[in-house]
Amino acid sequence: MVVSSTNLNKKEGFDDNLSLEALSRELSISTATAKNWVKLGKLVPTISDGNSLYFAREYVASLKKSIENGENFALKSRRNKKYVSGCGVYNSYVSSNSKNLYVVNSLVDKIHSLRIDVNQGLLVSLIADCALKFLFSYQKVECSKDILLSYIDGNVSKNEFSFLIDDLITDKKSIRDSVIKYPDLFQSEYIYEKGEDIIGLLYISLRNIGARKLTGAYYTPTKVVQKLCDNLFSNNDYNNKTVLDPCCGTGNFIINLPSEIPYKNVFASDVDELAIKIARINYALKYGISDKTLIYDHIKQVDFIKSADQDVKFDFIIGNPPWGFSFSQDLKAFLRKNFISAVGNNIESYDIFVEQAIKILKKDGVLAFVLPEAILNVSAHNAIRKFILKCSSIQRVDFLGDTFDKVQCPSIILQLLHNQKHLITVGTVVSDANRSFTIGTDRKFEDVFSLNIDDFEYSILQKITNISSKVTLRDNAVFALGIVTGDNKKYISSVKTPENEMILKGSDIYKFKFKSSNNFIEFKPELFQQVAPVEYYRAKEKLLYRFICNQPVFAYDNSGVLSLNSCNILIPSIKGLDIKYIMAILNSRVVSFYLMKKFNSVKLLRAHLEQVPIPKVRGDVQGEIIELVNSIIEQEKPSDIEYLYNILDEKIAHLYELSDKDYDFIKASLINTRKYLF
Repeated sequence: MVVSSTNLNKKEGFDDNLSLEALSRELSISTATAKNWVKLGKLVPTISDGNSLYFAREYVASLKKSIENGENFALKSRRNKKYVSGCGVYNSYVSSNSKNLYVVNSLVDKIHSLRIDVNQGLLVSLIADCALKFLFSYQKVECSKDILLSYIDGNVSKNEFSFLIDDLITDKKSIRDSVIKYPDLFQSEYIYEKGEDIIGLLYISLRNIGARKLTGAYYTPTKVVQKLCDNLFSNNDYNNKTVLDPCCGTGNFIINLPSEIPYKNVFASDVDELAIKIARINYALKYGISDKTLIYDHIKQVDFIKSADQDVKFDFIIGNPPWGFSFSQDLKAFLRKNFISAVGNNIESYDIFVEQAIKILKKDGVLAFVLPEAILNVSAHNAIRKFILKCSSIQRVDFLGDTFDKVQCPSIILQLLHNQKHLITVGTVVSDANRSFTIGTDRKFEDVFSLNIDDFEYSILQKITNISSKVTLRDNAVFALGIVTGDNKKYISSVKTPENEMILKGSDIYKFKFKSSNNFIEFKPELFQQVAPVEYYRAKEKLLYRFICNQPVFAYDNSGVLSLNSCNILIPSIKGLDIKYIMAILNSRVVSFYLMKKFNSVKLLRAHLEQVPIPKVRGDVQGEIIELVNSIIEQEKPSDIEYLYNILDEKIAHLYELSDKDYDFIKASLINTRKYLF
């Protein structure tokens, strides 16, 4: 799915100026980051109207260009990672044995070597060239390599499919200019391949990578499309059933539908005009149809979120909705008025698509979407999970891991049955790279959908959750981010001086204690992009933990040491529980198992930590735990540390009232995970 860029309203600024909010959307940063950059002098407002700041459109356009070109290093931070310049072949999009993959790679390599800027005119020209040669190949008719120029000059006989090419080349002068300027780019030979979206591959490979990410466009690899279609249609009757892909992009899902589904039952839409033109070509060639009216009626350029007809229902809705699209303030207002899942400041586009799709499913209709795994367990998606709970059951979940080219985001295929009943998990099929199983228990979900655990694992989680006496960190702790400098190269030194002090990264943190770092900083909070209150860094006692980690790793600090944002801070304040006791609980195998199985996240999020049940025990029991913790902190020899940790860990398992069988299973399930003890 590709969503067109939002037009900025003039009311957001004064005439030729943009507001701070509008600038933030243009640069793909948060408003808070933009304010920090203004404070640091990285952004310079044109107008200051009381508390409001405005920036010249020309200035913003220049900033965007300098970021895209990599010229502006001051603004090239992790918060601006969506601005990636250039194009690149999305190899995983099609099958590795595709006959056209080498052709597309060669073309993109040629564009890179010649340092050609692929503007819209050249992009359309190259797509038209590919599409035209595809049509000839489909009809088993030979054509010359320079067929496009001949076609626009009227020297090629037209046929029943020609209107599909004419849709692409509306600006013949631009096409002609591109072919004449870059004749070598139009010498590729394309061969039509059934089930391969080569025109789509060319489109996404030639588009600017940054532009793809800004629109939430993550095109689905063919192997994932085929997996979704195989699982969906092999287990559900599709005779005389309608299918809709509301975010079809260039039509990869369409061309991979079972051939037995007739074209009259297949519908698709997208807001991207060029993508829809390609999808129509793919639809026409898959089914061998050339009825222009029918093709336009079935493959439409419409906004599914705003224009879906609630009275037209479908049996199957499939696809990959946009991820992380940045909505305008006006559209956010519309979404909050019309969608239950439109909550918070950052409304997630794929949540909205899931809700809209369920609304237009027939009773007992099925939805199958490729989605980020976060929809199952991140608190920001609570609203859409509650919506699903009330009206649908989960037929199947496939955990895919990192699926998309150069994108670190674990993904799933979520298959829902819209039975208009409260969710029941009995019979849900779950698979990942290592196993597949069917859930045999009716699980009760309150906050997250813990699905990638079998029935025995679920029973252990229930025991951990339901211990007789417990407390949590929710409303009982301070959580704080480490320092975000905005420019580590500028502020972090490897040389100790009288003016600077040690600062820790996440990689310096181990269970119970941290290692001395060779990174030093002059602590000047007013210069940094983001800092927590100073008293949190300088707390008498605090816990430091790795933010990027698939398990909890907490270290004790009573020295007021500083930390960067890869190393966050926890200051618990649970009456009657010592901070070192709490650290021992968080560092245990039981809690690692709990967090890994319940949330399956590569980040240690506050919302997850706040749910960990911490056993409430007497002071003497805590004393035994704390004595072991102190011994571990004092030890230097790895074998001694591990020996003491195993004693401590077994004591903690008993606090959770687990059986020997339960604890042995937990240890076995974590045997290949890193211990982070030394």
